[in-house]
Amino acid sequence: MPGRQKPSFIATIAVAWLFASSSASAISSVRSSIEHSRGVIPERHATEPGSAGMDQTHDPWRFELTAWVWMVSVDGDLGALGREADISGSFRDVLRDSDSLFVFNGRMELGYQRWGLFVDGMFARIGVDDVPTAPGFPDVDVTYRQTLLDFGLMYRAAAWRPESVETEWRNATFDLYAGVRYTNLDLELDPSVLPRLRDRVDWFDPIVGAQLTYPFARHWHVFLGGDVGGFGINSDFTWKVTALLGYDFRFFGHRATLSLGYRAIGQDFSRGSGDRRFTWDVVQHGPLIGLSLSF
Repeated sequence: MPGRQKPSFIATIAVAWLFASSSASAISSVRSSIEHSRGVIPERHATEPGSAGMDQTHDPWRFELTAWVWMVSVDGDLGALGREADISGSFRDVLRDSDSLFVFNGRMELGYQRWGLFVDGMFARIGVDDVPTAPGFPDVDVTYRQTLLDFGLMYRAAAWRPESVETEWRNATFDLYAGVRYTNLDLELDPSVLPRLRDRVDWFDPIVGAQLTYPFARHWHVFLGGDVGGFGINSDFTWKVTALLGYDFRFFGHRATLSLGYRAIGQDFSRGSGDRRFTWDVVQHGPLIGLSLSF
């Protein structure tokens, strides 16, 4: 879709960093106020890598911000106002046709001892050109704007230090979580010889999931997480799977993690009938790069 400017990756990272810094200061102030009101003197941790200060279990509070860049491919069936299309777009197709080079994601997690809250958001504007429809109908250009927001409650079911790993950067952890996935979609189908079709819809789905973080070397760990939801309440079914390899290091006095992996999100949703039918039976998947800061 020529003629439109693509967002700056550097500008996006800069905004994420400013948000992380301001949010960290606010959380630190709140935490200090709570500890002083209870008569607790905060423990001073060492700052050298490998020291006990790098282990989150020494502080009952945890706060982590993550900025993701997701190089997404799209596969599935979608439709608006009774017209449907079978979409299949690789990252190369999305890169060529979209206003966005990437899909941008962010996550915030705040916890105290075993309990925590999380917010995980995504925004994308994605397009794929010349998508075939029904026989005898012209191909269409598909564009959709999507906001996806997961939020809910976490419970740390287990935390332990693997005996075979000489690391104090992090413990192995196993978390359970439950929450809500909010989806907002603005879908456009633009046939070459017919009027453009556009439909907007949003909905909420319950989700339940689990995630495992396991260190296997001093600076290295793996992360595996996933959830399922929908259960016919709005979506017939929704799911998400994430697998990551992470490297821990210190960044301006805080623990940082650079992650590389893969993510897939599937949703099977439909609403209405006939000329008012909206369909979103799509899997979005692709490589994922992330930078996390822990405070």
